[in-house]
Parts: sequence; C-alpha cells; structure tokens
Amino acid sequence: MATRKAKVVLFCLLILLGLALLFYGVFFHLTYVWAQQDDTTVFAKSEPALIKEVSIGGVTRDSSGSLKQTYTGKPPQACPT
Repeated sequence: MATRKAKVVLFCLLILLGLALLFYGVFFHLTYVWAQQDDTTVFAKSEPALIKEVSIGGVTRDSSGSLKQTYTGKPPQACPT
C-alpha cells in the first residue's frame, strides 16, 4: 500500500512541476523587440506573442543580432507564405 501512495504523491508532484514550468514559460519568458524606425523604442514580448509575430512576418533578426519589427502601426494579419 505504501508504494501506491508514493506513486500518487510522485505523480501529483510531477503535475505541479509541469504546471509551474508552463506558468513560467508563458508569463515570465520575455524577449525584447526593437522598433523598426528608431532604436529607442523597445517592446517586451512574451514567447507566444513573439512566435505569432515571427509566423506572420512581423519580426526579423538584423545584422547585429537583435530582433526588429518589420511594420509600423497595425501588424500584418496573415502568414506571408
């Protein structure tokens, strides 16, 4: 009976660890994106928002390695491919 109880506790701890890592990845993992026109404006984007921006062609990496927006104002609505 003790092994079954240990398995249940271990399973619950793994679920809690997975939820904590998911929460960290979604809410605390930010990347900074520079504006297209000037180098003074910086946007902090979460990972899911940044993935969406990249998939529609709204963010590219410049020669210095930093991320830059490819649009001003309203973002593109569809994937360029």
